[in-house]
Amino acid sequence: MVDAFKYVDVSVPGPLDRLFTYELPETLRHRVKAGCRIVVPFGSRTLTGVAVKVHNQAPEVEARMALKLVDAEPVFDKDMLDLGRWIAEYYCAPLGEVLRGLAPLGGELRRSKVWGLTDRGRDLARQAVLDDLGQDPAVELLRLLERRALAETTLESKLAGAKKLLKGLEKKGLVEAEQEIVAKDPLRAAAGRLRVAFKGRVDGVKLKKAERELVAFLELHPGSHNLEELEKQVKGAGAAARAMGRRELVEVVAEGVEADDGWARPKHVMNAHQQAAFDEIRKAMEAKRFQTFLLKGVTGSGKTEVYLSAIEAALEMGRGALLMVPEIGLTPAVAGQFQARFGDQVAILHSAFNDKDRAEQWRRLSTSKARVAVGTRSAVFAPVDQLGLIIVDEEHDHSYKQQETPRYHGRDVAIVRARAMGAVVVLGSATPCLESRYNVERGKSALLELPERIGGRPMPEVEV
Repeated sequence: MVDAFKYVDVSVPGPLDRLFTYELPETLRHRVKAGCRIVVPFGSRTLTGVAVKVHNQAPEVEARMALKLVDAEPVFDKDMLDLGRWIAEYYCAPLGEVLRGLAPLGGELRRSKVWGLTDRGRDLARQAVLDDLGQDPAVELLRLLERRALAETTLESKLAGAKKLLKGLEKKGLVEAEQEIVAKDPLRAAAGRLRVAFKGRVDGVKLKKAERELVAFLELHPGSHNLEELEKQVKGAGAAARAMGRRELVEVVAEGVEADDGWARPKHVMNAHQQAAFDEIRKAMEAKRFQTFLLKGVTGSGKTEVYLSAIEAALEMGRGALLMVPEIGLTPAVAGQFQARFGDQVAILHSAFNDKDRAEQWRRLSTSKARVAVGTRSAVFAPVDQLGLIIVDEEHDHSYKQQETPRYHGRDVAIVRARAMGAVVVLGSATPCLESRYNVERGKSALLELPERIGGRPMPEVEV
């Protein structure tokens, strides 16, 4: 039997260093879990916060009622919540601000303004019906809202000039608005971003003409088709595919973000120094123990091949891996190499993508469809399943330091996260930072060196 809890402590996004307790409606008491996003009233606003704790201890003051549960299952597991608390404490940042930055899922939600009648407006609307005041636009708007509350976009589609009328009626106290936060429908994406494929015969199901033509085409042409291209061949394919996708009669999915495979390199045999470094990393992963390595290698010494081989070993052990790179410009190049080696197991995370793309890549990792994350600083929070290896390339780079709240350092957070997960951290650089050198001297990190360039290439000469 699932436990029922009456109250939830919520961390809301904002500069507030505390949790807020809300009462849960009956419909949510069996469903809310720590780590889920939840919509709550906050002052005159509606915010999406994170449930940190559920319990039955009544607060000292009367608690407001939570409004809506966003996630059926937690977005943040216990390990990630603990990491968020550590960041908040260590970097003196509000927990709500920290948790907001841990998951790039804003692209999954949309805010809409929903209008309803006040008591005074409802009385006036009823009176207008009795008096039959004709087709006055304001009266027509009140009649529409008397039936049920409607989104502003819906009212604008039904009545020209609705937005302006609503402002006037609001000033008179006849209507009031609420911010509604709802999940975006993924099937409303642009046709160019969707792919459709045949799922199976749909005998006995009543279909429209366009839907029948779409099914016939997909059955004759197996595989996945870009919906925008398909619309050129099958009339009405866009609307038909979306309608059938919602009924699960055809398979409709968003197109993934592709890396540039022009950067792919063939796998090569490692030299003695590379092999020795890889062997040490693999031993630590096999022991399933936390270990930090500083991989110091001159430019051109083949650090990337060591990274690739280490990730390959992690995957063979049934564990996931995370590679962090310092700049957005490096990500396509690095991701291309890694995607060529590991295919669809790679998810790419960085701020050059739009909200929808970032959320999609994050979900691929959280559902274990991808097991290797490649990204910039914020990728340190990627929900990699069974995380066994974190690689921080160019670990000395200043771009790993976040300049806005929370002002965390990606390299340091990577080490803290790895310690909690029993994972291995590899810090790679030709010019390691002073902190990493000092940690080697203190015995907190192990030094691995690649002193020669691969292929026996000579080092550049520097004139003094």
